[in-house]
Amino acid sequence: MNKKFLLSLLNVGLIINATTYASAADLDEKSFEKAMDTYLNKEANVEKVSNSISTFFAKKREEQAKAANQAEDQRLEEQFKNPVKIDIGKSPVKGPKDAKVAVIAFSDFQCPYCSKGKSIMDDLVKMYPKDVKVVFKNLPLDFHPQAMPAAKAAHAAGIQGKFWEMHDLLFDNQKSLADSYYEEAAKTIGLDIEKFKKDFAAPETEEAVKADKELAGKLGVQGTPNFFVNGVNLRGAYPVEEFKKVIDKWLAKK
Repeated sequence: MNKKFLLSLLNVGLIINATTYASAADLDEKSFEKAMDTYLNKEANVEKVSNSISTFFAKKREEQAKAANQAEDQRLEEQFKNPVKIDIGKSPVKGPKDAKVAVIAFSDFQCPYCSKGKSIMDDLVKMYPKDVKVVFKNLPLDFHPQAMPAAKAAHAAGIQGKFWEMHDLLFDNQKSLADSYYEEAAKTIGLDIEKFKKDFAAPETEEAVKADKELAGKLGVQGTPNFFVNGVNLRGAYPVEEFKKVIDKWLAKK
């Protein structure tokens, strides 16, 4: 236990022992330790100290959370004024192409938080069927060994017009991701297997995935999932309500 912290508790009203009411700050180290031993011999006093400490740290956590939320609100407000411009390119799009709000998702098929992000994106498309489109960009993280193969499988499926079917299957079966799984997944969604195998192995497929990864690096994106809502960056699988706040603010501006 931190001595200065205990001293501050004692100074705000804790009686050190039955006969001494001197300020704890006036005690030398030995006297302080003796007084504390005497004080803490009583169970009721231990409870007082414990409650005071719990209250202190609870208040600190509240203050830190409030400060973090205020900083995040300020960051988002600045981004509304200066949204990041991102080229969608040939990335897969779900939702109307002329949607007023584009949510660009940088994601990793082996990342468990990205699976949550996928569910949130599905919810947004349902909530805003005319106003929101989701754009998928790959960001396979180096410490996920199946992230790159899975990204290549999704890209290869996209060449046959079934990116989102493979996308959903990979996220729904994250624990099954393995080199032996991708052809099985291709069969499940009805792909031409020989073409899938050829496209999966093609250098152009890996180059397309790496291009997304390089774009993420230029944008300062390192972790997944990471989203840009019309250029406003939301880092992580925020609750859907947080996405709604940003989307609704964009729609109100239009």
